Amino acid sequence: MSNSSAQISTAQIKALRERTGAGVIECKKALMEAGGDPEKAVQILRDKGREIAAHKAGRAAHQGLIGSYVHSGRIGVLVEVNCETDFVAKTDQFKTLVQELSLQIASMNPRYVTREEVPPEQIGKALEQLHEEIGGVDDESAQPMQQAHMETFYKERVLLDQPYIKDTARTVQDLLTDTVSSLRENIVIRRFIRFVLGEET
Repeated sequence: MSNSSAQISTAQIKALRERTGAGVIECKKALMEAGGDPEKAVQILRDKGREIAAHKAGRAAHQGLIGSYVHSGRIGVLVEVNCETDFVAKTDQFKTLVQELSLQIASMNPRYVTREEVPPEQIGKALEQLHEEIGGVDDESAQPMQQAHMETFYKERVLLDQPYIKDTARTVQDLLTDTVSSLRENIVIRRFIRFVLGEET
């Protein structure tokens, strides 16, 4: 049962905007649909964001920014993030996304943007290591253990799977989806590189 618009406060809308980056109207509608429950409203916005992102995923994204971040002169990051138009690339929200991604990469040291980029041999090695650890466990018991092991593997190595450092209840994919939903353009994390002082490449 939805609350009336009069029961949704400005403070609730502001808090939801800060969490999701969604517009005022979208936040108000989500809160009304959720009966004022902020967690349900976040989920509503996230579900709608995924739908929007899915619709825009195939659209060409050749504009954007290359962001950079240097931490204490010892860790450096370059990341290319693409969008559809130069107009969106110049918005504060897009610039903030690029900066947040730079900080995430510097802090969490992902190796790949997506799961699809992980070489099959690395996946094979991870599964071999698990099989050595669990020994003679039957296949039925091993399957959920294997799934959990690979989820941890991806969270450590894949940028989009990592918990977002400023809100670990969300992933980097959630951050990206929320931004796509807000800006209404396809956004792609194209590539990144991370340097560590003195580290062999």
